[in-house]
Amino acid sequence: MPDKYLNTTMPMTVRMRRSPFFNRSQEGGAKGHIVYNNMFIATHFDTPESDYQHLKRAVQLWDVGCERQIEIQGPDAAKLVQMSTPRDISTMLPDQCFYIPTVDRDGYMTNDPVLLQVEPDRYWVSIADSDLMLYYKGLAAGLNLDVTIHEPDVSPLGIQGPLADNLAERVWGADAASIGFFRHTRVDVAGKPMILARSGYSLQGGYELYYEGADGSDELWDLLMSAGGDLDIRAGAPSQTERVEGGLLSYLSDITSDMTPFEAGLGHFCHVDRETGCLALDALRKKAQPVRQVRPVTIAGEPVPPMTGFWQVTDTSGAPVGRISSAVYAYTYHENIAIGLIDRSHWNVDTELLVHTSNGTRSAKIRSGFPGRQAKS
Repeated sequence: MPDKYLNTTMPMTVRMRRSPFFNRSQEGGAKGHIVYNNMFIATHFDTPESDYQHLKRAVQLWDVGCERQIEIQGPDAAKLVQMSTPRDISTMLPDQCFYIPTVDRDGYMTNDPVLLQVEPDRYWVSIADSDLMLYYKGLAAGLNLDVTIHEPDVSPLGIQGPLADNLAERVWGADAASIGFFRHTRVDVAGKPMILARSGYSLQGGYELYYEGADGSDELWDLLMSAGGDLDIRAGAPSQTERVEGGLLSYLSDITSDMTPFEAGLGHFCHVDRETGCLALDALRKKAQPVRQVRPVTIAGEPVPPMTGFWQVTDTSGAPVGRISSAVYAYTYHENIAIGLIDRSHWNVDTELLVHTSNGTRSAKIRSGFPGRQAKS
């Protein structure tokens, strides 16, 4: 039967889950959706440009409960997490959020989650769309590690945009507004302490509240909306345009399982000079000088069409030298910006290329950086 919130006749089943903020997000005007980690998530609320411009000037509430958590707890919890990532987690402070590339034994990407230490010997791995929990369970079982692994009932709520600090201070006080980048603290949510982190899938600033359970979620949403009434607050979702112009990579789009962290431009998170215990250390040491790597690309011409698959990149003579995984028309910069995986021979700034889009071949060139990120520096 049709769903009251979705313009679709897709049968609803328990395997297609919804976060506790789903209904409020739909009532906020969601017009499009995807399924991510077996959960419905909104993709836009007005036009892509209107959503983008609002995110850049105000504050939005994002139902990002699809960012599921893997909880790893027990005496061997840190050991198990470290086996999966080349980033040295022994340097992690109790209030830090660590962005960690996770890899298999051969050094290829399995995810790019955010890691939190909830308490000693207890971690949350906040994952992109994948079955990473099965990898952890397999390692734990095969090595007989003293851990428990499960998905806790935690649904992040994004508070994103340049006015997010104003909203956080009104609701949780000055201490919340002063949280450092990729740090977290606990705030009171209807009498229960919950983790509030300065993080999120945009470059506009903001927070993610790791909401535990479902009770009181509507009341919290309404409280935030009321407190942000004069801040032009509204429901929103990650903006494809804003994240591409800022160089925020998407797992399974820009990062795929045939790539190493070095190819994904995440080499600074790979502490291969240390004996951390990562299972892929030897493999990554051999792959530390990649022959292809993620690069920002400008594509000439009118706004690019939506992407439904990789676009081939060639040199000016037509020889393949890479692929485009994400491309958008960047409204602020009035040009087409793309994320490309480009061969070493052609990844230098200003190298001329051809991109074979779904509506024809375009001239292109390697940029010096992603404009949204450069504007923030």
